[in-house]
Amino acid sequence: MKIRSILCATVSVAVLAACGGKVSDVTEISGTVIPEGISEVNVKVENVIDTLVPVVDGKFAVTVPADVTTFGRIAAGSYGLNFISDGTPLNVVIDEETTVTSSAAKVSVQERYNSYNADEKALMDEYMSAQKEIFSDSLKTQEEKNAMFEEFYDNFIGRYVDHHIDAAKSNPDNFISVFALNNLRSEIEDAQMDSLISVLTPALQECRYIKTMKEALDARLNTAEGKPFVDFTVSSVVGMTRSIPPQPKYADVKFSDYVGKGKYILVDFWAPWCGPCKREIPNLKAVYDKYAGKDFDILSIAVWERQPVQVTIDTAAELGMNWSHINNAGSVPTDIYGVEGIPHLMLIGPDGTILKRGFHGAEGIEAAVAEYLAK
Repeated sequence: MKIRSILCATVSVAVLAACGGKVSDVTEISGTVIPEGISEVNVKVENVIDTLVPVVDGKFAVTVPADVTTFGRIAAGSYGLNFISDGTPLNVVIDEETTVTSSAAKVSVQERYNSYNADEKALMDEYMSAQKEIFSDSLKTQEEKNAMFEEFYDNFIGRYVDHHIDAAKSNPDNFISVFALNNLRSEIEDAQMDSLISVLTPALQECRYIKTMKEALDARLNTAEGKPFVDFTVSSVVGMTRSIPPQPKYADVKFSDYVGKGKYILVDFWAPWCGPCKREIPNLKAVYDKYAGKDFDILSIAVWERQPVQVTIDTAAELGMNWSHINNAGSVPTDIYGVEGIPHLMLIGPDGTILKRGFHGAEGIEAAVAEYLAK
């Protein structure tokens, strides 16, 4: 489950009609700064305005364009909070818990955003509390704790998903839906996500974060189970030069050099800095040791590398990843396959058909591979 903090850029200025009323095309912001020693406040609405506002006797005021298809941020020192410039008068209190409220609650997107955040916080507090309570029970075995938490989670995730779906459906013309859809990524099926995005207003669909979601979604639909693999070429390390010290030797490598060649290939998108990726390696090794041969192999593709490629090579060696590799791939394969988080596993059949995607864990990997090799 991922709770992300995101920004969306747009230059359009919207006049919002909501609950039967109209609001202004500007947002008047007045604020109070409680901590001492703060002389100015940064007020930013993405691609619309970014300004420093002086604080006089603990007060500040600024007027910004209204645009509910993006959102802004008010920051002062180490304090700050996001807001939606919805065309209603907003009151800001900057303190340990900074707040933004509207004096026109009935037509305020900001107030809806506050309610959305409050419900989100209540859900996450419940999640953390249950997790702590279950796993701190010294009278239960680890297996009992795992079973209890799984039962809780099965109920919780349904309510969590419903919360965000309701928010997205109720706010197709404003940025609340962007927050909601972002929190639904990896939690719902691609077809359902596509349906939710399709009803957003044209202005909101131009938001760069919605466009990024849609691009990744379209890529996954184009490379879904049952589809043929899509080829790509990257410059990967194929050896070492004879220089002193030896340096990686690069050459163009195609995905099709490894897949569609008569074997089942388990493709592992990973990176050496990714903790969950490295924790998945023992599960891959177990499957590799059991099934590797004329019918099965593993291909690890290093993506989004943040350090020199030698780190990837050394990390793979340290982890015992004794199978085929493509490294230095950047975002080329993840863009093509719509991968938004790693590790991401994909099983490709002997003829190049994508058989299964998105499975993980020892049981999930074993089941995916065994199902097809048994045939």
